[in-house]
Amino acid sequence: MDLELLIIICVALALVFAVFIRGLIWEKRKHRELIQSLRESFGKEKNTDGGKIPARYWNLGRYLEKHKGDFCIDNITWNDLEMDRVFQKINYTHSSCGEEYLYYRLRCPDLREGEHKLIQSEEETIAFLSQDEEARIALEDAYCRIGYTGKFSLYQYLDFLDNLGERNNLKHFVPYLFYAAGTAACFFVPAVGFTILIVTMIYMLFASLKEKSANEPYLVSFSFITRLLRHASVLKEISHKSKGLSEIEELLRERLKATSKLLRHPFFTKNDSGGNPFEIIVEYIKMITHFDLVSFNNMLRDTRSHEAEIDEVYTVMGYLEYLLAISHIRAGIPGTCVPVHLDYGKGIDARNIHHPLVAGAVPCSVTENKPLLVTGSNASGKSTFLREMGICVLLSQALNTTFADEYRGEYFRIYSSMALTDDLEAGDSYYMAEIRALKRIINANKDDDKTRIFCLVDEVLRGTNTVERVAASTQVLKYFSDNNAMCVAATHDIELTYLLDNVFHNFHFDEEVSEGDISFSYKLKEGRATSRNAIKLLELMGYDKEIVDRAQSRAQRFLDSGDWQL
Repeated sequence: MDLELLIIICVALALVFAVFIRGLIWEKRKHRELIQSLRESFGKEKNTDGGKIPARYWNLGRYLEKHKGDFCIDNITWNDLEMDRVFQKINYTHSSCGEEYLYYRLRCPDLREGEHKLIQSEEETIAFLSQDEEARIALEDAYCRIGYTGKFSLYQYLDFLDNLGERNNLKHFVPYLFYAAGTAACFFVPAVGFTILIVTMIYMLFASLKEKSANEPYLVSFSFITRLLRHASVLKEISHKSKGLSEIEELLRERLKATSKLLRHPFFTKNDSGGNPFEIIVEYIKMITHFDLVSFNNMLRDTRSHEAEIDEVYTVMGYLEYLLAISHIRAGIPGTCVPVHLDYGKGIDARNIHHPLVAGAVPCSVTENKPLLVTGSNASGKSTFLREMGICVLLSQALNTTFADEYRGEYFRIYSSMALTDDLEAGDSYYMAEIRALKRIINANKDDDKTRIFCLVDEVLRGTNTVERVAASTQVLKYFSDNNAMCVAATHDIELTYLLDNVFHNFHFDEEVSEGDISFSYKLKEGRATSRNAIKLLELMGYDKEIVDRAQSRAQRFLDSGDWQL
């Protein structure tokens, strides 16, 4: 080998080594910054990035689909309560397994104490994670390294593994013969040897790009699986510190042992490093050697045979990060409490419930075992109250944590009929959407279940005329009361407060109008509303005085005589 070639090889090796060292330094610096940010973030509210919802949220329900229980919060109720935004606010997780498990628990809240518990010392574990900073940081660091599967769920990838068919590695090994021949030729006829090597590399490069286009989604999922299994081992180092962590580590031990062969495939451990220069070199090496494609085929075989164990590890690790998230929620979001769960039929006793998405929300207190009928003028706070009640009850069962100073309540199956719209594709009017939504609650209330219905109904049957609305609404709401449902309904129809006075407790929100302005206290008060503001709002919005005066006159005449006149 001539001197020039030797110099070129030495320089190339030196450059690779320098890039490798730089990559290590870069990784250590990023890791120090991560640890510092984890230390500083505990006890602070989460930054929700201006309300922008990550693309991966669209597929959060895949784990739920595989593990749903007897009762889940349906889409109507989830959307009525704006739970996507609530989830974003309380999502303190750093990995797909934790994020999907947290979502699953919100969609499938407990119907009785301990329904979902994997360990007996759940509250003790949450307290430990809140107090032991080093253990918490070690776990969060591991979950950051596990990371996400991108915009698709792991379960979407697993469902389609069979589409890849059977794989053979022979085609990846044949080009090695040309590499060997080209390397040998470099010692005798360098020009020919380099030509063989370059042509082989180009072939391998294009073949890699072609095959990776089909494999890419699964490369992402396999990388996630190996990171999940590898970093689950962090529990061995800290499990002795807490009974709960010890129980979780024991649950994982056999699963990790069964899946240990998945860690023998070396090319699926990279997390998204955000541009580490050494990783770029490694990627090119994999492309001209197909080492990762060979490993991919082996990983595919082993993953197919261990899907059940992977699911179990995913569940247990997701559950642990769910507990971590609860410790963050309690420490970082003001105004939370640990609820007390009451027996069947005991209702709700809550102090200073507040809406987690409304800055400076005015708290409301409720002590009831009877349905509530809430009246009040426009924009006075009725709908917000219904939502905060629903969120409070849901989180008390899903997280054993809720937004109130104190909360005592029984377990409920939660339903709502609030923010409905007409369905143009199905040809349904708004009224049809309403009666369908209410019918599903009525059907659920007929189920022979030991858990009461908690239902939220905003403006009952608003999509039809006044006479039929009042008549039908009276009977629908009375049905809920007669069948022991805990119903909280909001309405503008004062008539309902008289017709249902014996079966619903009346509450209201009011307002003050002064000097051409209107203000709301947003305080829940006992009794029915005595004021109306719809016409007054027309005046405040600058409508012609003639329109306002005539509207007010007609309304007063109807109240006095019971007849409408033009």
